[in-house]
Amino acid sequence: MSKNSLSHLYSREAACAQPSAIRDICALVARPEVRSLAGGWPDPAKFPTEAIRRIFDKQIATHGDQMLQYGSTEGLEDLRQALAERMKTEGLTETTPDNLIVTHGSAQGMNLAAQVFIDQEDVVLVGLPTYFGGPGAVNARGGEAVGVLVDQDGLNPDYLVEEIKRQKTAGKCVKGIYVIPNFQNPTGVTLSLERRQQLVSLAETHDLILFEDDPYADLLFEGKPIPSLKSLDLSGRVVHLRSLSKTFVPGFRLGWAVGDEGAIRQMVVAKQFSDAATNTPAQYILLEFIRQGLLDKQIKENIEFYRHKRDFMLAQMKQHFPQEATWNRPLGGFFIFVKLPENMNAAELFQRAVDRNVAFVTGQPFFVDGSGHNTFRLSYSQVGEEDMEAAIREIGNLIKEDLAGPKQNKVT
Repeated sequence: MSKNSLSHLYSREAACAQPSAIRDICALVARPEVRSLAGGWPDPAKFPTEAIRRIFDKQIATHGDQMLQYGSTEGLEDLRQALAERMKTEGLTETTPDNLIVTHGSAQGMNLAAQVFIDQEDVVLVGLPTYFGGPGAVNARGGEAVGVLVDQDGLNPDYLVEEIKRQKTAGKCVKGIYVIPNFQNPTGVTLSLERRQQLVSLAETHDLILFEDDPYADLLFEGKPIPSLKSLDLSGRVVHLRSLSKTFVPGFRLGWAVGDEGAIRQMVVAKQFSDAATNTPAQYILLEFIRQGLLDKQIKENIEFYRHKRDFMLAQMKQHFPQEATWNRPLGGFFIFVKLPENMNAAELFQRAVDRNVAFVTGQPFFVDGSGHNTFRLSYSQVGEEDMEAAIREIGNLIKEDLAGPKQNKVT
């Protein structure tokens, strides 16, 4: 039997699913000699390994029976209460354990929300560019992700309104908007307060759901936090998704979602048939980590750590990149987004960089319309300074070679 002989039996959801371009790139550059600025993964140097070991030893001795048993689908009640209290400090004053679900990362939160709200052929508006986890969840449900321009202040509400009208004129059902408000992946931009208010108003006017994916919220390097869309939401239209992968540890796969109580209840039902419950030992460890004040301490240390990395990468780019390349200065998060002249192709640049043992993520996979050929994303989160400097210098040299010609990486 050939390995493709069952494809006619695949579900519509499986047929729509696409592999992650970042995962493919990271597999390609897994060689130890490659200086990778590709993956947006936390630096293992900041994992609180000793604290986790200490907490686990104590918890397994005192709560072993509960830790190793099946847990509730909603998540450990005491943990939900602790997370709800954290949300209240961010302006989500109505958060309770009843409108919060513990998930396997914010990615699962988006998948569950899509199961609850997205039907086949529904349209969800997303950023151009945006992290492909959101569009992937929409596409997996048979929906359609339609791109709207992201500029220096994030998603542009005027363009959103135009696109909503265009889709409705074409007879489409526009169901929602997927937005990463803080230090967006891949651009690093932050949605302004004015635009957050406009998006909430727009959702009310056009009867939409806002999928607010906020995994980097706690990694603010400078300035004051901007209120979340959920904190501005008076009608329950925002599903607020959070992750602990960037501030605690990614391997535990922990996150949570806050939303309308009825919507969260439906997400719980969807999760029951997905994985039944979130990793119970990890929840117990996180709860004690929070109770001991270690999560707040960890977040504070992470901010200083990654701010230094951002500053170092920006300094290297200023030194080694030509002025024809432009980039952002993120206020937090993990990413810097680079734009090259229109006649250059970042995919070809990537191939040449890999030949020199350097890697980054090309921008095109983040554009649902297939544009972005002359863009790429750099991550400063995991790499050390020596490799970072060498990688940025090499990429800068490659860009300069292309600009000098005569054989430029022109788009054909």
